[in-house]
Amino acid sequence: MDKLLNSSWFVKIIAFLLALMMYTIVTMETQEEAANRSIFSKMYTESETIQDVEITPYFDEKQYVLTDLPSSVDITLTGSSRLITKATKVDKEVEAYIDLTNEDPGNKRVKVNVRGLPEGVKAKVKPEYVDVILHKKVTKEMPVNVDLKNTRKLPEGYTAGDVEFSPKSVKVTGPEGMINQISFITGFVDVGDADEPIRTKVPLRAYNQQGDLIDVQVSPETAEVSVPIKKPKKTVPISIRTSGELEEGLSIASITSDPNEITLTGTTTSLDKYDSFKEISIDLSKIKKDTTLTVDVPVPDGIESVSVKEVSVSIDVEDEEVTRTFEDVPLTLLGTTDEKKATILDPEDGAVDVTVKGKKSTLDLLQKSDLEGILDVSQLEEGTHEVKIDWKNPADIDLTDTVQEASVEIQTETSSQ
Repeated sequence: MDKLLNSSWFVKIIAFLLALMMYTIVTMETQEEAANRSIFSKMYTESETIQDVEITPYFDEKQYVLTDLPSSVDITLTGSSRLITKATKVDKEVEAYIDLTNEDPGNKRVKVNVRGLPEGVKAKVKPEYVDVILHKKVTKEMPVNVDLKNTRKLPEGYTAGDVEFSPKSVKVTGPEGMINQISFITGFVDVGDADEPIRTKVPLRAYNQQGDLIDVQVSPETAEVSVPIKKPKKTVPISIRTSGELEEGLSIASITSDPNEITLTGTTTSLDKYDSFKEISIDLSKIKKDTTLTVDVPVPDGIESVSVKEVSVSIDVEDEEVTRTFEDVPLTLLGTTDEKKATILDPEDGAVDVTVKGKKSTLDLLQKSDLEGILDVSQLEEGTHEVKIDWKNPADIDLTDTVQEASVEIQTETSSQ
């Protein structure tokens, strides 16, 4: 035994066997630990799908507009439950994005990338690729219009006035092709059932010639709008009423007003009662001559307002025509000579009652002596004749009903001998 222990070969063999045994033991322990780790990993690794994750596009927004981008994707995360919980519930930094920063305009198929994940978590995107269009951005200034909706639904008699709005123009920004399709920029105001003026803000939208909405950016997005709502109105003639009486001898020649019409505002039912406006009255007992008065216009019950607050009323008066009789007005013979005599047979006594007609002011100044009936016999021969009476009277006096002829007998000196 001592010889074996003193032998170098024996010691080398023993050392080799010991080393081999140690290697085997270590190798067996490593494989067992690896197996244990694999089992542990399988026990604590899971998957979770985040649905409807919005896609964030990155591109030069000053020069381009992106269209046709899907609104979202689904992302399936794989990793330990702890890390997945950290990503979805704690950090909340998971982002789906596409990168077009170095792309030119046109149709693109780009990969959807994911970032914001903790180390050790893998992500799978569905769909993995999306198709988009990168357009050249165009901005154009265009006029604005505001249209009214449901005007037929306004209350009876109500109407919408001229619309006032601001701004009058806006800037529209979007893909060049879409901008070229825009026909008009319009906002809409619903006036149905409105009985008071409308002041509101309305969104402004772009439309093509067919009236289809075009999805572009409008700036500003809204317009301030004012719509006057006009209440029922009716225009009727003014009819002046009178009270009291003119003094004796005067009569009304005319009564006129300026204006001669008035516009009433109120409900349809109240307006239906008016064919003329008879709410203005004049006291004739105070009128002595042609007069012009300024009269306040009352607002009748049931009427909300009138178009004028006062009117000018002109009253023109004239003398009344009266009749007066002057008795025994003598007739005057004209054309008699010493050789030619004339006798009035009828009317007896050579005088008639004269009835005159005219304005009272004129007749008040008329005297009996102002009336003269002349019988011209200068051309008559001997005998009895019916002679027309030539009445000499002041102007503006009517003698129509007065005797117009007289019976005259002519005698000559020869016949008397």
